[in-house]
Order: sequence, then structure tokens, then C-alpha cells
Amino acid sequence: MIGTILGSGTGIPSLQRHAPAYLLEVAAKRWLIDCGSGSLLQLERIGKPFSTLDGLWITHTHADHVGELSALLHALRMPGLQRQKPFHLFGPAGFIAFFRQIVVPVVAVPEAFPFFVSEVTERQSLGELLVQSSVVSHSERFESRSYRFDYAGKSIVFSGDCDYDPRLRQLAAGADLLIIDCSTLHAGKVKGHLSAREAGKLAAEAEVKRLILSHLYPIDGREDERIEECQSQFSGPLALATDLMEFAV
Repeated sequence: MIGTILGSGTGIPSLQRHAPAYLLEVAAKRWLIDCGSGSLLQLERIGKPFSTLDGLWITHTHADHVGELSALLHALRMPGLQRQKPFHLFGPAGFIAFFRQIVVPVVAVPEAFPFFVSEVTERQSLGELLVQSSVVSHSERFESRSYRFDYAGKSIVFSGDCDYDPRLRQLAAGADLLIIDCSTLHAGKVKGHLSAREAGKLAAEAEVKRLILSHLYPIDGREDERIEECQSQFSGPLALATDLMEFAV
């Protein structure tokens, strides 16, 4: 499994960090995890355009995670697009209603190829790819999910936005790579998000093999303070996400 961090930032506009989005390539398919603003251009920059995607997994429906969902669907309807393979769109509980009420009035569903919209279950198989998900604490208004992808004995977990939650620890147990919400330093802890210290603590408890800190709000001080604070809890390999960073397991 290989992938690219398309957006390591948040809803705050930044020239350095786009809104959250990740590309995961596994079993000859390309999956997008979240699609914040800038996702489609980032795919173009790495030479893996939207038209090659097999689907999209939404962690939750905050604007910085679905900002280009309508734009993606609109692009998939453009004349001349040569595509026959299906597109799968997955989201948490309540996502189908969100899609019908918010997205469809703006852009119609593509008709030139099979297009599926589903709410995720805790465990589902797509060929040899196993995808597990768990509800995590983030918003009181709607459900938020973390995702785990297992293939050929390797695993990658995307936390999405979340606070400290034993359910994420269970989902991420023993994972080869955890890409985790690390919004702030602990002194600036924000409800619904993990601080660098909490991210390290959760990763250590889950005994993950490697950690990437993402969803990075601007902070006062050095960026690598997040690394130092996380290392007080987690002793494994650790990196701070940057846009267009590649990862593999």
C-alpha cells in the first residue's frame, strides 16, 4: 500500500497546507480519504487525476473534509470523460441524507458509469482489501469515523478528526502506519481534536509501528514542537505531515 498526503492542514486557508485529503493506492485501485479544498489540484500535481479514482471515503461532513465533493462529482460528469469503471462513495451514518440534501441539489449524480453511495459498516471487504471503521469522538452534531485498511498483511489507519478515544486505539491496534489528527500542542488543546501528547499516547497504547501527525493547525512556536511533545509518549518512527508527502507500508 502506498499513498500521498494531499492536504495536511485544516479549514484555515494556507499556502503551505491544503485542507484534509489523502490518496491511498492498494490492489491496483486508488481511493481518496476525505476531499478538502485543493484535493483535485493536488491529484493533478502528482499525475494521478480525479478521473483515475475508484472511490472516496468520507470521515465526517465538516466543510474542510468535504469541500470538493461537489466539484469532484461535477468533474466526473464532464463531457469527454472516458470512464466505465464504477465509483464508490462511502460516508458515516447520516451521509446518504447529507448527500441527497446538500450535494445532489448542486450537482447531479454521474450517469455514464456505475455510481454508488453507501454508509459504512464496521467491517467490509472489497476484494482482498479489508476496510474496518469505528465511530470516534469529534462532533456532537453528526457521526465521525476512523478507517483502517488491511491488505496483504499490512495496515494503514486514518484517524480523521477525533478526540482521545479508546475506540480509535482498538481500531489502530498493531497497525503498520497511523495517520492521526494532531491539531495542537497540549497547551492549546481543542475539544474534539487530539493534541500532540494525546496522539503519542494513543499511538503508544495501540502499539502502532509508525506515526504521521496531520491535520495541523497553525501554532505559536516551532512546528517540530509537535514532534518533541509526541515523542514524550511514543518512541517509534514519527513524522510531521507535509503536503505531497508520500507514505508506504
